[in-house]
Amino acid sequence: MKVLHFIFLLAVAAEIGVPASLGVPMVNTELDRGIAMANVAATAESVFYEQAEDVYVKTRTLLPRISGLSTHDRIALRTRVTDLRMALELVPGAVGRTPRSAAGPPGRLAGRQV
Repeated sequence: MKVLHFIFLLAVAAEIGVPASLGVPMVNTELDRGIAMANVAATAESVFYEQAEDVYVKTRTLLPRISGLSTHDRIALRTRVTDLRMALELVPGAVGRTPRSAAGPPGRLAGRQV
């Protein structure tokens, strides 16, 4: 599975479309990991929160690069990304924060929604 993940990331880095048969399982795996990390994060400053935040940014970047997604898969993945965002917002101290990657360096911009 690691080799497929690496191929997927290479294709994304090269800005070429990734087939849905490869992209959907990879994004689902990342989302599972991100939601789990957000659920165990005690505060918005925890390592788990930061890892879940990284998954959120990564999956939002990867979704448009998956080619051949069915409407069902697209809706399901977008719903799971929203679930991750909601899990992140439920972490104490996280309301109004944006993902590090979207806001630049570690000082986050409050109030900006992604």
